Amino acid sequence: MKKPKLRELKEAIRAIFRGPYTTKFPFEPHEPPEGFRGRPEFQQTGPTGVGCVGCKACAEVCPAIAIEVVDDVDANPPVRRLTIHHDKCIFCGQCELNCTTGEGVKLTKQYDMVTFDRSTACDSIEHELVLCQSCGAVIGTRKHLTWLAEKLGAKAYANPTLILTADGSARLAEPFATGVEEPLARNELMRVLCPACRRTVVIREIWGR
Repeated sequence: MKKPKLRELKEAIRAIFRGPYTTKFPFEPHEPPEGFRGRPEFQQTGPTGVGCVGCKACAEVCPAIAIEVVDDVDANPPVRRLTIHHDKCIFCGQCELNCTTGEGVKLTKQYDMVTFDRSTACDSIEHELVLCQSCGAVIGTRKHLTWLAEKLGAKAYANPTLILTADGSARLAEPFATGVEEPLARNELMRVLCPACRRTVVIREIWGR
């Protein structure tokens, strides 16, 4: 029983000379330690120059449903807007952990986010959308498709949508494209199509239906 008591006495004497462990915040700024989970922010560019691609994987895994995704197809050009609401965020770090590129969203060391206006407690990013040239459905963001094409390399040639997007020749759906006016034919294969329309073209090409 003597050794534990001596150890406690040693810690008490050491604390007298070192002073209190607590910081002087808010009178002096405090630097959080490494690994601190603070305010999450979208990154336009990351270490490799990619950053957020607008795949909305972060919104899918957010347990607090703090990440809002809005696809504005009526804008010119159509855009996808992702918004992190810090007043709902629980700072779990799932968005950073499950980011597709690994650098699209990062938790910073910022923790002092006091505000009287909750509408300012957010961080947003926008990406241009690519729409199906046949039915007008959302395929994904242009940055995401380009990143996929670069990631796949030669394998991207198996998907015309990726190739057309990567080489810059992809164009967005016309404003009046609200549905399929004529049956999809073989020549539609080399257009920017959503999975549903591409499946229809392939089935008709193979089975003639």
